[in-house]
Amino acid sequence: MKTLQTYSGLSPSDKGAVIALGNFDGLHRGHQAVIAEAKAIADDLGAPLGIGLFRPHPYRYFKSDAPPFRLMSAAARAEIMPSLGVERLYEIPFDEDLREMDDVEFVERVLHQGLGIKHVVVGEDYGFGKNRCGNVESLTRLCGERGIGVTPMKPVGLHALYGKYGSTEIRKALQQGDVFHAAHMLSRPWIVDGIVQKGQQLGRTLGFPTANLPLGDLVVPKLGIYCVETRLEGEDVWRPSIASLGTRPTVGGEGVLLETFIFDFDQDIYGQHIQVRFRSFIRGEEKFDSLEALTAQMKKDEAGARSLFGIA
Repeated sequence: MKTLQTYSGLSPSDKGAVIALGNFDGLHRGHQAVIAEAKAIADDLGAPLGIGLFRPHPYRYFKSDAPPFRLMSAAARAEIMPSLGVERLYEIPFDEDLREMDDVEFVERVLHQGLGIKHVVVGEDYGFGKNRCGNVESLTRLCGERGIGVTPMKPVGLHALYGKYGSTEIRKALQQGDVFHAAHMLSRPWIVDGIVQKGQQLGRTLGFPTANLPLGDLVVPKLGIYCVETRLEGEDVWRPSIASLGTRPTVGGEGVLLETFIFDFDQDIYGQHIQVRFRSFIRGEEKFDSLEALTAQMKKDEAGARSLFGIA
């Protein structure tokens, strides 16, 4: 997959794609349906399949002080996209110039002159342009005037009880600790990835050495203990693990941190990029009266997680 971080000055060989346009945070089942439709159209037209998204996320651009909300890192998203048939990723810079474009300017400057697309697929509720002045109707009209096809897509969901597959719904599920429903909507377990950092190394003294990851701009799920799996950089295997997500109240911790204990593992992985995928919620975060009480509970948590994995 080729990544292009601008919409201006592209070579002719980087133009002419069919694109799915949106934020694609999470690449959940709803996003996958949009991308699959774009791929079918691209195959019919003999054109490459592209994704058009904005960087930074518009929500972060307008609300720089908003709480973390992302469902996946850019690295995780880039790893998954090729498996969906994506050949080009257009990262459209969301800056002051783009913010001031109305719907006509956006279609002309970005989609037509810039990316030179043949067709665009969006959700039927897609809004764009300054103050979201554009919608699917204006997009269809403006693109049609320039020979660009437009396909709007209806939301995708399981059934009326659960509603549509959407990033907001996935965030809510994670914040409730419902990693099963989140995984269903994503079509894969939710993943936190990043560089392992050195912490207080208290876990090592308690017999539970952990790999520590800050969440960065990822949404904060329900705090507590989770059954997880960990993949090390350069490996394909997912290692059974248990993780604590929280503020570490027993030892006076500050800020939310993901601390992952990999079973039957003893390697120095500080500075390595790892991935942690969430399998099940075990219990909420607690403050214990002593380190001894904390250690005793950690041993119970480990035994329970090992049982879930079917390992001794």
